[in-house]
Amino acid sequence: MTTEIPQGFSSYASESIGDGKQCVAGATRDEDGMNQRPVAYVAQTAGKPVWTKSLDLPADTYQSRATHCVREGDAVYVLLQSDTQPEQSLSQTLLKVVKLSLSNGAVQASGDVAVPGAQGAYSAFVEEGAQHLRWDNGALQVTGQYFSLSDPDKRSDFHATLKADLTH
Repeated sequence: MTTEIPQGFSSYASESIGDGKQCVAGATRDEDGMNQRPVAYVAQTAGKPVWTKSLDLPADTYQSRATHCVREGDAVYVLLQSDTQPEQSLSQTLLKVVKLSLSNGAVQASGDVAVPGAQGAYSAFVEEGAQHLRWDNGALQVTGQYFSLSDPDKRSDFHATLKADLTH
């Protein structure tokens, strides 16, 4: 466990998670400053990190960023938005949620976000704001938009639900 925020960290979200703590989700860039790597940390509200976790890239992706986080019980759930290729017109953005221990940041589970209605090659994204990753009726709710790579100008809304163990 480390409490150091990695050099070059950029924050995408900072959410109050109770008990005088906040969860911060973001990314660092690799050595050449190009590709993003997801990072999340829990800090005291005053700003001092309790722990920092550099997260693994999901399979078959070249970069990823942690964009949302929410607490439920003794865990923090972090949303990753990951790109499959550097060429934007060919790249899919895939969504994954990682469950981390509130006490030390250890990875407890992870699960892909299945985007209802998406078929074939698509990209999904979740806009800023805590309302897009939240708990409701004992389940994790993810809301966003997606588009088919063959028709990138046609956006569709989606709503996905995951259980606490990150299954569907």
